[in-house]
Amino acid sequence: MKINRTIQKKKRKKRVARDLPSRKERKTTWLNLLPDDVWLRVKRGITIYEALQHTDLDMNFECGGLGTCGKCKIRIVTALGPPDQQEEKLLTRDELDSGVRLACRTRIKKSLVVYTDMRRDREEMFQILKHGVVCDIKIEPLIEKVPARIAPPDTAHGDSDFKRLRNALGPGYQHIKVTHQCLASLYKNLRQTAFSGEALLHQGCLLSWAPAGSAYGRYGVIFDIGTTTLVGKLIDLTDGREKAVISRLNSQTRYGTNVIRRIEFIRTNPKGLQRMQQLLMRDLNAIVRRLVYAADIDKAYIFIAVAAGNTTMQHILLGLDPSDIAVAPFTPVITEGVSFPSADVGLDINRDAMLYVMPAKSGYIGGDLISFILSSMIWEQEKKIILGLDFGTNGEIFLGNGRRLLSCSAAAGPALEGARISCGMIAKSGAIESFRIVKDQLQYNIIGNVKPRGLCGSGLVDLTALLAHHGAVDVEGLLSPMGLKKDERLFQTRLTPHSDAAVFDFTIATETESFHGRRILLSQKDIRELQLAKSAVAAGVQLLMQEMGINAQQIDEIYLAGALGNYVNPLSAMRIGLIPTIDRHRVLSLGNAASTGATMALLSRSYWETALTLADQIEHIELSLHPDFYDTFIEQMNFPDQDLW
Repeated sequence: MKINRTIQKKKRKKRVARDLPSRKERKTTWLNLLPDDVWLRVKRGITIYEALQHTDLDMNFECGGLGTCGKCKIRIVTALGPPDQQEEKLLTRDELDSGVRLACRTRIKKSLVVYTDMRRDREEMFQILKHGVVCDIKIEPLIEKVPARIAPPDTAHGDSDFKRLRNALGPGYQHIKVTHQCLASLYKNLRQTAFSGEALLHQGCLLSWAPAGSAYGRYGVIFDIGTTTLVGKLIDLTDGREKAVISRLNSQTRYGTNVIRRIEFIRTNPKGLQRMQQLLMRDLNAIVRRLVYAADIDKAYIFIAVAAGNTTMQHILLGLDPSDIAVAPFTPVITEGVSFPSADVGLDINRDAMLYVMPAKSGYIGGDLISFILSSMIWEQEKKIILGLDFGTNGEIFLGNGRRLLSCSAAAGPALEGARISCGMIAKSGAIESFRIVKDQLQYNIIGNVKPRGLCGSGLVDLTALLAHHGAVDVEGLLSPMGLKKDERLFQTRLTPHSDAAVFDFTIATETESFHGRRILLSQKDIRELQLAKSAVAAGVQLLMQEMGINAQQIDEIYLAGALGNYVNPLSAMRIGLIPTIDRHRVLSLGNAASTGATMALLSRSYWETALTLADQIEHIELSLHPDFYDTFIEQMNFPDQDLW
């Protein structure tokens, strides 16, 4: 594998055009205001009231932020601590139970999502991961802006406008092509700029002529096309900074929560593929409209877009039939990275803009994992061995470094996303995302700070690890009070026999404590579903280590990506055997790594070429065909018999 040599040559082309985050930036965080999805970078420690003073948001601050009127009501979506005494005094119990807080009393100590329009409080709120860990970007965009001063028309030579433009650009541009849209407006644009301006070029093709220093071609967009959620970012191509970030749920979820169900819909409906693509493009164009509105720019300024998603979602984006991805040998139509006019798929930005779609490796190793690998910078490592995991219904895994890099996909099933769990749900308002024991009391964090509705994936992992640590779940996954210590009264009172079998349920919240008036519990069946999911992932990791000839102690770092990877407690993931047991400080979350990798490709042609190289040279291990997979899967079913805290 010769990835490093290629990258080293490319690194000498451009100097870093972006500084590391300043000390001031590290002292700030994000405040997301819903329902308008406005993002503010604010200083850590100030109140939401103080952060809103410089916005156009119309809220009632009758007492001037003194905390006496109780009218600056907001709803906190992000998990937060209990209300303070003044909020207990000024807000009703129903309001507190539904996550309402006072803007003047809530300090911003971490990134927060805040719902400010209390008239729409019945809408559901989802926890969507938008940001990732951004490295230094070598600014070398996929489109280039070349300044030029063109000679005016000359009767002595009679050269055309286009020929004089080529001559003005220089010897290296004598064979450039031109789009029809650009050519149709060239006469007017040249004369409006007095023949002095900038040529916007893409791979030897003139896309537009614009005034010098104008915003045309200054911006690009990236899309992280997830099965459940979509994220779009507007990027300034001059300095690499995010100008706006918008997310929304994928409208395709009405036809199934996973790609297999959507492929089945496409296979059984004559216009199924057309319908799926229409829904996706409607969502992406809605994101574009919100991005340009938030940044106060014209969509015509955007000349480049990059999309990353799993292989099925990228096929739907391109209008390609993904049917064969669902059946052996899981063959996609294309895995190569491609670029073409964005108008071909109906993306509503500049008519001459280009759309790049990230390369994939196989039917289940998509452009999102390639983007994850790109953003991890693993290909620059010579000695460290890195394990990367993106959890989901299809768990995507990579292992290695710049010398050799292996990948596989594990059919984990939907348990890690809260599906097939008795009281499971996706990470939205009311989902319990984490657990802890404080002063012999079971406490949990709830998305939206409302009464609990159920468990999301990170909460399921956290609770199971906690039960295993205290003996309520044994090595084989049996939920029972038999292994508890005598003084574990907290767990003994919550373990109740199941009605129709000699097994137990664990009560998380009673009927009076839950949002919907029903008991929230963890059942024996739920633990079995988690065992199946974690066993598939762990087996994938084990077989990659076996192929690499290493053991868990030789893994230097573990990188986690995606929503579950960002919110799960690493110790809990290790306690149940979802990831190998190493020093917890060497387990790092890269956030939305897919969007980070797509941004790198957008801002630097060399990173795009690196992504193509990575996709070509990664070794893919097909677990379903591996002779040791079944035995390894069975071996990984048990929980480790090791306490980590």
